[in-house]
Amino acid sequence: MSMIHLNDVVAASLAAAGACLACSIPADFLRRFPLWAYKTYGRGALLLPLLAVMVGTLIAGVAVEGDINSDGGIALVAAASFLGLILASALLRFWLADYRKR
Repeated sequence: MSMIHLNDVVAASLAAAGACLACSIPADFLRRFPLWAYKTYGRGALLLPLLAVMVGTLIAGVAVEGDINSDGGIALVAAASFLGLILASALLRFWLADYRKR
């Protein structure tokens, strides 16, 4: 018998809020963001998506194996959260700086 814990409810709520936020981003915003990121951050803007794909692939592999609680799995989760924070700050900077002007 499985029981639903408070952490499960919080995680589901955060996932639903994130999905709603992702679906509410206008297409025009996403169309102009990559060029703005390249102009603002230079070649480093091309490296971050590659790092995100690599970390995401590694996390998926570790999660499938059930080793997410290992030292390596925790380090990958930390790396993914750091990359997510960088992406969120770039999106916020773009929204506040350029997108709202038009």
